[in-house]
Amino acid sequence: MAFRVAQTTLSALMVLAWVAGCQKPEASPLVPAHQASSYYVEGQLAMDRQDYDAALAELRKAIAADPSLSVAHAAIGDIYRKQGKLEEAASAYEQAVTTDPSSFRPQYNLGVVYQALADAAKDAQAGAEYIQKAIDTYVKALEIQPGDFDANLNLCSCYFQEGKYDLAEKYCKGAIQADPKNPGGPFNLGVIYKQMDRPYDAIRAFKDSLELDINQPRLLVELGNVYMKLDRLKDAQKAFELATQQDAENADAWEQMGQVYYHQQRYDEAVKAYEKAITLNPKSSSAYRGLGVVYMTQFINQPGEPGLREKGLEAWNLSLEYNSNQEDLVKLVRKYTPTLSKPSL
Repeated sequence: MAFRVAQTTLSALMVLAWVAGCQKPEASPLVPAHQASSYYVEGQLAMDRQDYDAALAELRKAIAADPSLSVAHAAIGDIYRKQGKLEEAASAYEQAVTTDPSSFRPQYNLGVVYQALADAAKDAQAGAEYIQKAIDTYVKALEIQPGDFDANLNLCSCYFQEGKYDLAEKYCKGAIQADPKNPGGPFNLGVIYKQMDRPYDAIRAFKDSLELDINQPRLLVELGNVYMKLDRLKDAQKAFELATQQDAENADAWEQMGQVYYHQQRYDEAVKAYEKAITLNPKSSSAYRGLGVVYMTQFINQPGEPGLREKGLEAWNLSLEYNSNQEDLVKLVRKYTPTLSKPSL
């Protein structure tokens, strides 16, 4: 599913709730508290030089001088996130929002890290737990800054991933309200409506996004798929053709073009489109499957044409090599594979 999650640069980006009655952490008696800001500035300068070891050393000095310096914790989170150390980044951001629960940016960045940890999780339960953490964090961030586009859109993405499409729709609309000129809002709203089986709402949302930015090949593939579901083959063809014009390397668009041509009984063009998709994505099980369907349909229509059945079977067998979980295709391969006769004695 082509769901786009908002991305922001490190300088702009990236939960523990503040417990009532907690005491402000005391500064270490070994380091004067007034030096904390100087250490923090030195850490920022080192970050600008991309000397992250030096930056971490200075920022840790700042925290030693003043453990409640939220911006220092957040800066450490930024460094770890840039280095791909997501768990360390999460821990640093958690400290940042604990010391200053009213600050939007660390809350938002923590949500981004939780989403990244969900994507990297090795099992479904861990991924679901991180998604829930991301949701809780984005909700807190939006309590601070309700009109933030990225936070609304990322919260929408989390709810979409959980299958809570009504809430995904709500926050996607919040993102659109926050930035009506950003094509990402209506694009994602169209994906939500497509998943909710509301094709006409999806088409309207996709078109709204295209009015803001016509150059969106991924969106055009999504739009074409909706048209296909409605049997609007000419509209689907236009969408897929435009997608291939905008991005000639888009394997999905070429594969869908093959499907359109097949349904229009333009078999030779369908073969070329599927072969183009396979060239761009040589391990595409679905493209090999579609190519096999075209060849086998031609074989059924022209049983005397040499090689069509063999080409169809070859494509289907390759499809099964890349995705063996296709029981219906296994049955078709068995059905059309010639039975070898045993030699007589």
